[in-house]
Amino acid sequence: MERKAQLSVILTNAPGELSKMCDVLKAGNINILAMSIQNAKDSVKELFNMREKTGRRIALAESYRSILKDSSDYSLIRIIVDKPVEAERALLGANYLLHKDQVLVFKLPHQPGMLGKVAKRFGEAGVNIDYIYGSAMESNSEAMFIVHIAESDFDRIKDQLNDLS
Repeated sequence: MERKAQLSVILTNAPGELSKMCDVLKAGNINILAMSIQNAKDSVKELFNMREKTGRRIALAESYRSILKDSSDYSLIRIIVDKPVEAERALLGANYLLHKDQVLVFKLPHQPGMLGKVAKRFGEAGVNIDYIYGSAMESNSEAMFIVHIAESDFDRIKDQLNDLS
């Protein structure tokens, strides 16, 4: 398990925008190691639906519609790259909006139940997972996961996961 820099980049939600961002990274000989793409509109829609189902929706529907309209123009791209300092510099130089934060990156045996085992350890340590993404090819023996947690929880969870990597 390692702590790595993750870049969250806002892209215009339009054909060709991901390609342009990738070209910026390619020009700097920067390799993408992991990526998550989230359409902002879908996230807002899901939040609206979940809050309605739980009865916790406190904002007016009109407020959600306004946010939904604004968010339909953007996507959030989260990337882990081999050269985060250079990637940040290159993307900022190309006028991309971005945020940098720390995440945990770890590999697990690609078997049923392994992610659940990790999630249980987070819970037992009282550490909330803000979000997680990862993948593996079906034929691979390992899967890679990226986990975002509160900065203050990094040291607390580290010992809980050492025997998994």
